[in-house]
Amino acid sequence: MPNDVDIFHQNIYEQTFGELKTLNKTLPEDAIFSLAREVLHRVVTRGNNLSISNAQTLTIRIDKLTRALISDDGEAGADMIRSTRAEGTSLEDLYLVYLVEAARTLGVWWEEDRISLVDVTVGTGRIYAIMRGLSPLFPLPPPNGQKAALFTAVPGETHTLGVKMAADLFRTNGWDIDLRIGATNAELAKHIQDHRPRIVGLSAGGKHAVEDLARLIIGIRISSPATTILVSGQIVHEAGDLVKLMGPDAIVSDFAQVEHEMERLWYLTTQDNLPE
Repeated sequence: MPNDVDIFHQNIYEQTFGELKTLNKTLPEDAIFSLAREVLHRVVTRGNNLSISNAQTLTIRIDKLTRALISDDGEAGADMIRSTRAEGTSLEDLYLVYLVEAARTLGVWWEEDRISLVDVTVGTGRIYAIMRGLSPLFPLPPPNGQKAALFTAVPGETHTLGVKMAADLFRTNGWDIDLRIGATNAELAKHIQDHRPRIVGLSAGGKHAVEDLARLIIGIRISSPATTILVSGQIVHEAGDLVKLMGPDAIVSDFAQVEHEMERLWYLTTQDNLPE
């Protein structure tokens, strides 16, 4: 019988949902609406036509899961996923069938006015938090020997000189840096889903980019669950508390910190123990 930690990381689920709740209390209503739609869109986009032996049983379970996700019981949806996983359901089916179909159902109920914006916000937040609770169970491709990462600026950001300079400096220090400038959220999510980088370094120019950064982090987390995320740029100085609520793996304010944290994240994703 697998250990609980091999089925679901409850602490990550609780932390992620708590951060989202706090972030939603801070952002204006239209931004909350935008993030909820982003989760729905990204989750449904990740969908796959995986084979489930009993479609009728699955439909019933998806309906039950969706209701659990918007219920007053904050653990009901996570408990269903944990139990389904313990029964032997594959991680891929949990992620790409159960959670995707629950997100799709939420979207349909929302369009049909069967549930409120509050219900959708709660439900999408729990879906995202459950995905984060499952993320440590997803493997990354084995490293090819050279330290590598993807660097990008938040889509629409005009101040990109810093991330370009950082890419050049890291390349000089032996890193293989995939620099993506000018890509849309959808393009970045697709590229990251296809290539599954170990580390993504994100740069944002200031507080004005809070919503766009949150949407991008959500897209990365859903597209490549095991990828670690580092955030840098002026946004760290202007809105550091809000950035923390997005749950990146590292937040840095200067290049010396970037170097240290990049090394730490590389070891974190390639070795059992961190360096001293």
